[in-house]
This record gives sequence, structure tokens and C-alpha cells, in this order.
Amino acid sequence: MMRKLKYTQQDQWESEARETQSPILIETAKLKAKKNQIVDGLKNYTTTELHKNYNSLSLTANGKMEADQRSFQLEEVHFHHPAEHCFKGEATPRVLEAHFVHYGCLRQPLVVSVTFKLGSKNATFEKILTAMDDNKVEQFILLDDLIPKRGYFYRYIGSLTTPPLTEGVEWVVFEQAQMIDIDQLNHYMATFKEQNNRELQKLNHRKIEKYEI
Repeated sequence: MMRKLKYTQQDQWESEARETQSPILIETAKLKAKKNQIVDGLKNYTTTELHKNYNSLSLTANGKMEADQRSFQLEEVHFHHPAEHCFKGEATPRVLEAHFVHYGCLRQPLVVSVTFKLGSKNATFEKILTAMDDNKVEQFILLDDLIPKRGYFYRYIGSLTTPPLTEGVEWVVFEQAQMIDIDQLNHYMATFKEQNNRELQKLNHRKIEKYEI
């Protein structure tokens, strides 16, 4: 049964001696970009159901992507405020982060992370907010425009960012932020008032790979 997480008491979350946790701080300047021949797809993403959980908004979603010639099915998208992953050198955290949660044929998890900054109004996010107010999705929402089409992404092995904090999760984290405006952020926060971002975790000598989109 889902329960409300207390983000002000993260030190009390059930945990063992773990070395590959998420989220992390990404030091972009130290990494040399490779040409992307690893990740493909990331399109035809749609959502038809919406759920207001205790801590965040969750979308039941469909779509496929490939990583290392393995196929992954998109099952769910949810949001964290403010963003969980951070990029070294930025003065303030990004205001929102979407996790596109995929599973492979053996139920191995892969999460695509897209962060948001304040800027112009986001048409796709506006449709999500409308569905949130209505407590349902009237027509399927195409989520493709939330996926960055330029810049870089980073791959590393980490964990879920909520209990049970399961490790062995493949992460694809986009550096290029999408935009939402202040009214959209306030609209979201009117429903989900409390912050739900996990604290940054130690890298512990893990390898981060950087790819050019």
C-alpha cells in the first residue's frame, strides 16, 4: 500500500549499506562526450491515466525505447519538485524533474530523467495540469515534446530515489532543461505543496558516460 513519504526525515528511510544510490551531482565539464549510438526511440510516448499520489503526480504511460539494443517499455511518469539530479556549476536547483520509468523484458528498470527550469509556458505540461484538475485524461496526451532533442545526456547505474531505494537502475539524464512558466509551477505546487526531492547521494567512484544527442 502506498504511503506518504516524509522528505524531511530521509535519514529514517529504510536503508542498508548501499554504494550506488540516486540522485547524483553530475560534473559535466569533466566528461568527454561520445556520439550517441546507445539510446534510441524515446518517442510516441502517451498517457491515458492520471493519479494523484501522496507526494507527486503520476501518469500511466505507454511507449518504447532502446538502450544497448535492448527494448524497454515505458510504464509510468512522475514528478519531483524541485529537481533531484543536479549539474555542477548551477547556482540553484532546477524547479522540477520528470522520471520516465521503463522496464525491460526481465523487469530491469531504466529511468529517463528530464528536468525543468522557469521560462516560457510549456504546452504539454499545460495539458497535464488540466488533466490534474479534472482528475482524468479526456484524450491521450502525447509526451514526446518533453524529451529534449539537442544537447547531451548522461548514463550511470544508480537506484530508485524512493524506498525501497532499489539499486541496479539504469539512468539516462538529459542535461538540456525544458521550460515551464511560474504560473504552471505554482499551479502544480497548489496541489503538491511539499517538496519531494531526495538528497544528493555520493558517486562512490561510479562511471558516468556522456553522449551527444
